[in-house]
Amino acid sequence: MIQFKPFKAIRPTKSDDVNIALERINYFNIIKDNRLNNNSNELQNFSKADVLKIKEKFSNLLKDRILTKDSASYYIYEQEFSSNTKVLGIIGCVSLDDYDKGFIKKHEDTFKEREEEFTQYLKDFTLQPDPVLLTFRENQRIELIISMVTVKAPTLEFLGNDGKSHRLWQVKDRLVMKQLKSAVESLSALYIADGHHRMESSAHYTQFRRENEPDFFGGEIFNYTLAVIIPGNYLHIYDYNRLVKDLNGYTTDEFLEKISKVFTVLEKKEPYYPSAKHHISMYLDGKFYALYINREYRGIPKGLGELDTFLWEKHIMKPILNIDNSDKTSKIDFIKGTGDLHGIIKLKEKVDSGEYKAGFGFYPISIDDLILVSDENKTMPPKSTYIYPKFLSALTTLDLND
Repeated sequence: MIQFKPFKAIRPTKSDDVNIALERINYFNIIKDNRLNNNSNELQNFSKADVLKIKEKFSNLLKDRILTKDSASYYIYEQEFSSNTKVLGIIGCVSLDDYDKGFIKKHEDTFKEREEEFTQYLKDFTLQPDPVLLTFRENQRIELIISMVTVKAPTLEFLGNDGKSHRLWQVKDRLVMKQLKSAVESLSALYIADGHHRMESSAHYTQFRRENEPDFFGGEIFNYTLAVIIPGNYLHIYDYNRLVKDLNGYTTDEFLEKISKVFTVLEKKEPYYPSAKHHISMYLDGKFYALYINREYRGIPKGLGELDTFLWEKHIMKPILNIDNSDKTSKIDFIKGTGDLHGIIKLKEKVDSGEYKAGFGFYPISIDDLILVSDENKTMPPKSTYIYPKFLSALTTLDLND
């Protein structure tokens, strides 16, 4: 069973001050400034003096009422990209025990260095400003509760420095809180859409606190992590495309012959954006090609076989390009897609620059396939998805000492 807990958010007090407040307490800015002070791009632990200085700045923001600390609440969050593109989600805390038990499921591997960086930050500051982005299949009960809350005036409403409109509703009515808690906890599972490193680092931090506080009972807030939970039908998943620096010694004709054993290859006269799953765009030697994965190669194995990034690795990257791991090679680079032809044009420009030999564009992975891979306890190839929204750091910060 999922556990979903309200929390005492530290947040900007007024809409007019939001961007100022977020800039001052943004986790990534703090990390960047610390690295600049140390003249290094490598992981550097904060000195005690640095920690005290940053905590003092944070305390002053509370004293000056630029930040405020709420009573225990949930929050509804809305991010608006354009007049007809919005995402809505619920902010609260989820249990790290649920993550360990598999009720909160992942689809990516994590890197030890990034885990250590964020874990050290949590140890130093005991503040969590960046939520994990979780998702679930469409749920009418949850969406009804969200709609009941969002008909009212938001607690905060502002245009962010990211150019998007942001709205935040504090949910402190006991009845509505009870309804939200019940609805989320009735879900069979939650799925990590973005924030695998934050989730894993939070689990490490919880273990650290438990080892140093042996009398813990499990209800302390350090047993939880901050999360924004967004229904799958609101989530925006974009393509993540590949650039290849060489063809492993093959000529263009030889390469086309090799891939035609698994793919139906059709030359296109115009830039080609994949029209559906199992269609891949390829740009090579000034020409666009549509690569259609032949049916007998689709869906194998279950879950991963639904992902074109996996099938590309299995049938092109490994056997033909002779690359075992796309994360540990200098021969492949990744470029974020746009969900349309604009991303394919960027791919073309990169290849035309001469730095790369070929580019491959993918149709975005669906929420259903993300969930299927997670349910199968499988791991997607690196950079298979680029997911929106990107949550603003420190909009609602969790104090891990509450």
